[in-house]
Amino acid sequence: MKNQPSKTISIASTGVACALMVATALTLSACGGGEGDPDWSGKRIEIGSIFSTSGIGTAYGPQQLKAVKLAIEEVNGDDGLNGAKLTLMQRNDRSDPARSASEMKDLIRQEEVLAVLGPTFSNSAAEADPVANRLSTPVLAVSNTGPGIVGDCPYPCDFIFRDSLGEETAIPANVGEAVSGSGGETAAIVHPQGDPFGETTAGIAEEAFRQEGIEVIASTETPAGLDLAIQARPDVLMITASSGDAAADLIIDARSKGFTGVILGGNAFNSEATSRAAGRDGRGAQSAAAWFEGNGSTENREFITAYRAAWDEAPDQFAAQAYTGVLILAEAIEDADLGFTDLAADRVALRDEIESVELNTPLGEFSFTSDRDVSQPIWIVEMDGKGGFELVRELPPPKG
Repeated sequence: MKNQPSKTISIASTGVACALMVATALTLSACGGGEGDPDWSGKRIEIGSIFSTSGIGTAYGPQQLKAVKLAIEEVNGDDGLNGAKLTLMQRNDRSDPARSASEMKDLIRQEEVLAVLGPTFSNSAAEADPVANRLSTPVLAVSNTGPGIVGDCPYPCDFIFRDSLGEETAIPANVGEAVSGSGGETAAIVHPQGDPFGETTAGIAEEAFRQEGIEVIASTETPAGLDLAIQARPDVLMITASSGDAAADLIIDARSKGFTGVILGGNAFNSEATSRAAGRDGRGAQSAAAWFEGNGSTENREFITAYRAAWDEAPDQFAAQAYTGVLILAEAIEDADLGFTDLAADRVALRDEIESVELNTPLGEFSFTSDRDVSQPIWIVEMDGKGGFELVRELPPPKG
């Protein structure tokens, strides 16, 4: 427990403060304490995350953590939040849902966090988010795209928010773009065996194809399923998986087995690590993304420049979403009527402020829907065969 609760509020995370500050115009304009703002000078607002930096999450978690560190450094470089400084506490759940739930409980009860970013995976969120909601602590999902994270949840979830584009929105958008004018009539869907996320999103894809009038002639799982899918001679092959490595392997295997048609995928396609792993075989593989590197907005250009300067590498979608998550929390914290003496009341106050956040971000113009889901542009992208992506089309934010 904290020795000085009147001086500190915590927000759970899986990262530590960034050693290199890169101040950009993305820093919140409200930061710095304008006339009439409360004076929180000398106070510390500890934020943290639960990111998978080992296990199958290594394609996503490290980038998320780097982006969070960068965003916190930028916020603090502009005099913090009404003078208070953000700090970060990172927990690695090792890509294990049970551990994720345990870390969530510890961050909230023992570390007395104000809010939580993460966890990385949707199946981990399904275990960890109910813990946070029971303890009335806000959670911002920055990479959870599975169904039931927000809105119609299988458990109370009124403290859970999401800035990651859900597959129930992304997959139909991707399917609709792919089949419009293509002349395709049939589709096959394949997902890795033992992948609950892949299986669930395969169901979303199947319904999306049917809504577009496309016959699903095979929906199966690996290892035998890919052969069966290709033997059915579909016009379109949809791959759904939680692991980017698994998704890339399936792309490569499909091409090696002679499939020459359109390949579509879910959120796992949107990592540059996946695009690099797929290599030349990935060229043209299409997905709906929450972020596009080539978006020319000021916010996105400055984010990319700052991330490259800090980490000597390009960011990906998962970094952009995590970075945006800090901006959202910081905006809401500064506008919340925090008292720094009643943590439970401060958590409720923050939850209420998050709902009304509207920002220009690297993801595009961002706000929340009525069920605390993301409202932002949808970027239809395809792998370029060289480890990157090309834009197919920008679609407007979903309604809701």
